[in-house]
Amino acid sequence: MASTNVLLTGGNGFVAIHILLLLLQRGYNVTATVRSESKTTFLRRKFSDAVSKGQLKFAIVPDITTPGAFDSVFKGNSFDSVLHTSSPFTYSTTDIKNDLLMPAIKGTTEILKAAKAYGPTVKRVIVTSSFASICDITKDDRPGYVYSEKDWNPLTFEQSQQNSRNGYVGSKVLAEKAAWEFIENEKPGFDLVTICPSMVYGPVIREVTSMKNLNTSSAKFYSIFNGEEKELTNIGVWLWVDVRDVAEAHVASLEKPEASGKRFLMSEGTFNVAQVADYIWKHYPDRAQAKGIPKSTPSAGYPEAGTYLSDNSLSKSVLGINYTSFNDTLKDQLAQFVELEKELGE
Repeated sequence: MASTNVLLTGGNGFVAIHILLLLLQRGYNVTATVRSESKTTFLRRKFSDAVSKGQLKFAIVPDITTPGAFDSVFKGNSFDSVLHTSSPFTYSTTDIKNDLLMPAIKGTTEILKAAKAYGPTVKRVIVTSSFASICDITKDDRPGYVYSEKDWNPLTFEQSQQNSRNGYVGSKVLAEKAAWEFIENEKPGFDLVTICPSMVYGPVIREVTSMKNLNTSSAKFYSIFNGEEKELTNIGVWLWVDVRDVAEAHVASLEKPEASGKRFLMSEGTFNVAQVADYIWKHYPDRAQAKGIPKSTPSAGYPEAGTYLSDNSLSKSVLGINYTSFNDTLKDQLAQFVELEKELGE
């Protein structure tokens, strides 16, 4: 499916910048939304050639949950496709409904409404969802179970308000379900694809002004690499994927007609933090010694009974994804940590 003019929401996000890089490399014209003009500074510098050629433009959307938030963006432009990556995220809230659930749902439905009302040329909308919308967290490690696109997290709106973890997970599944319901009920002139990444790791393109403001997943690996995490702990999600593969999936979803109406689980496979520690001790032994990085222990590995697994065959067959290995991701991410420390003097 030929597509030249693309709207990318949340343009300065960890995954979104990787998507933006691919789109520009492949000749797409991109309008990226960010929350404020100051958020464009780094992007204008990073992609200065594309900006100067008019290949990359920006639109300011302060609050994606406001009714009509995207209306003016669609009215002032003509898009073939929309990549909706932005979603509110916070764990520090006492009002789960209004700070997590409604913003995630409204952020998704508002862009779909605007695309239907003011985007007559839009042929496809790709929404970044999450493995959280697939995984049944009530089943915990679920040894041997193979998750795929057919699975849906069963959390209800009411259950999602019980605690912040449920709130975050619920916000993902409820937002994705709202998107599919919109397509079914409103029957717009465009189709929908959803991308459901598991834990996302890999090199950072977005601006890093301090090693303390890394994105959440990178910060976890850096806390081990920097010797801050003295007791290795797994995060409770056993599936992972490289950020560059997630970006490729989004762009492939633009280009492949057969992606229409599908959701894609993005997962290379399982991982644990013992593997991270082992890699550091093997490839950075002097650093590991100096930083007091803990060595792997059985408790930092997989549970004795095992974990759930993933079926990523649809992303391979339809989107053509060739997954990056965990070792290659660690190699690139840790090497970047070293470079960033030098650049930042940290």
